[in-house]
Amino acid sequence: MNGSPISASDLVALNPEITLTLGACLILVWSAFGKARENRRLFPSLALATVLAALAGVLYGLPPQIAAGDGSAFAGQLAVDTYGSFFAVLFLVTAALAIAASGKFLDDESAHHPEYYFFMLTALVGMMIMARGADLISIFVGLELQALSVYVLVGYLRADRRSNEAALKYFILGGLASGIFVYALSLVYAVAGVTSLDGIRMALGDAEMASSPILIIGLILLVVALGFKVAAVPFHLWAPDAYTGAPTPVTLFISVASTAAAFAMMMRILFVAFAPVTGSWSALLAVLSLATMTFGNVAALSQDNIKRMLAYSSIAHAGYALMGVVAGTERGIAATMYYLAAYAFMNVGAWSMILLLRRQGLVTDRLEDFSGLGQRSGWAAGAMILFLLSLGGIPPTIGFLGKWYVFGAAIDAGWAWLAVAGALNAAVSMYYYLRIAVAMYMREPSDEVSLVRSLPLNLTLALTAAVTVLGVLWATPIVDWVRSSTLIF
Repeated sequence: MNGSPISASDLVALNPEITLTLGACLILVWSAFGKARENRRLFPSLALATVLAALAGVLYGLPPQIAAGDGSAFAGQLAVDTYGSFFAVLFLVTAALAIAASGKFLDDESAHHPEYYFFMLTALVGMMIMARGADLISIFVGLELQALSVYVLVGYLRADRRSNEAALKYFILGGLASGIFVYALSLVYAVAGVTSLDGIRMALGDAEMASSPILIIGLILLVVALGFKVAAVPFHLWAPDAYTGAPTPVTLFISVASTAAAFAMMMRILFVAFAPVTGSWSALLAVLSLATMTFGNVAALSQDNIKRMLAYSSIAHAGYALMGVVAGTERGIAATMYYLAAYAFMNVGAWSMILLLRRQGLVTDRLEDFSGLGQRSGWAAGAMILFLLSLGGIPPTIGFLGKWYVFGAAIDAGWAWLAVAGALNAAVSMYYYLRIAVAMYMREPSDEVSLVRSLPLNLTLALTAAVTVLGVLWATPIVDWVRSSTLIF
């Protein structure tokens, strides 16, 4: 920060992150008291209140930002703009839904401890810094804070071997990706001589510097590290195991929020710092997009484990979202942002359905566990159908609009072949989504499976189902919001 003193405006700009940090510290300190620790309603309520307070802080700051444009805080380390605010809202809404869906699951697993909510809040702080970072150093700090918190959450069920194995694999591969990321940044710094994103863009305005072999190597390694964070093929190896082995509410949270944070970081780095060398990374990302959505969908076809099927589905959706980044235009950025928002609700809903079903006291993770759900609970089966149709891109759902926008942005930018590949992949995905529908409506129900009675979980399902369908009516204000966010580029 070059010795610059922290001003009141810096603290105001960081208000949501400060709120989350204070809430996390309060939970950690309060948990030290025995009687408070035994209160299972206290800490989720406190965590939810903290998230909602941070959300209010973000939304309160939106109107001035839209009117006055973008700015910075902490001597240019953090950006204060509608782009960061959009992703902050997305992270916080996802976290609120995850917290609401977690309580009953943690009770059933005898793992309802305050540390769970502490790490969820610290992960949120890291994600928000990733989205708002205007310097490679601040972005890396946010990335590591998010990653370390998520590693713990993935392995949260200490008595579950799958959870432990998933956390270990994620930690090892995540550490490798972080090392590659830091090495890539060091190469970029060696060429540009600065770490700020705007400074790097100005330095790369020099044609000789932009064509430096060291910079090209650094850029390739940077794409590799970013590809790991968004679970792009072939850097996806951690995702199926982490999503399957992690506690289901954690998978719900990281499959949406962590992926969105990685995309927010990726787009800010590429479209700000490396805008002068767009041609050097757009073709590489196009190959990653094609490989990611194709492999994700093909691998999901043969899965009988629902969690693993949705894990590969998440990989495929990362490939769709990459299409907007490949486009490299304001329309493409806006399309990716809208797609991530739409994906958040339909994916949270789909994972919440897994939480709704229990098989002899255990979490359901098999396709046959959904057998006969249409006969036992029409509303639950109907909600799952909505989520599956949206994930497959069938109108009139928000998933359809999301694919429409990213495909249109790719075509408009001259990547028509990628849009065609995306449409074909969407058709392939409907096969394994419809397998779940067939199980729900065309098979006899199983007596081993029962529905969980949890008001917060039911409210989460109702809200996500409503947004999945009715969200198409609110598309215009959301699109206007994301378009105003792209003006910073």
